[in-house]
Amino acid sequence: MVGVLGAGSAMAQERLESSADMRGLTFLIGGGIEGYTNSLGSDINPGLGYGVTVAIKPTKVLGIELGYSGAINNFDRRVLTGSTSGPDLVRNGAHALATLGLGAAPLQPYVLGGLGLSRYNVRAPTLAFADDTVANIPVGGGLRLHMGSFTADARVHYNFLLDQEFAANAPPGDVTIGDRNFSSGGSYAGTLNIGATW
Repeated sequence: MVGVLGAGSAMAQERLESSADMRGLTFLIGGGIEGYTNSLGSDINPGLGYGVTVAIKPTKVLGIELGYSGAINNFDRRVLTGSTSGPDLVRNGAHALATLGLGAAPLQPYVLGGLGLSRYNVRAPTLAFADDTVANIPVGGGLRLHMGSFTADARVHYNFLLDQEFAANAPPGDVTIGDRNFSSGGSYAGTLNIGATW
């Protein structure tokens, strides 16, 4: 009985793997949450993150991604100098990532890393933040599911911000270089994405 059940389970797994499009071109769209850490985290509240990704997987485990991501966040009240409506901080960015699957099954955990560039637009009255373009290094991991051409992807990643001059005047700065104060904080994001692979 155990042998029959085991054989049936193995056959079901083989059918799932044979019908899953794990190689090729993938298009994903999704959303989730984006926030900040350290001093940036005390000044910027978590908000909505969203994005679109196009990926190419030459093998079942290796992927290369190009994507757009954005986020809207509100500032903590203490950094505002007046009333505000709508999101206080809007980020639009692009990234290039490599993903490496930890196995070749249709339900696949993976790790990721790459390089990104974002434009921060401050829409609230504040002396603590200013518009700026910021480079970042995203690292993280996720879990991807392939069922036929349908693809679902849940991921978390942390962005090491290479330039934080958009927050150069944020009190208190925790890193001082010359006469400028910088925050050592980074950003984090968790998203759920759905799409298809061809």
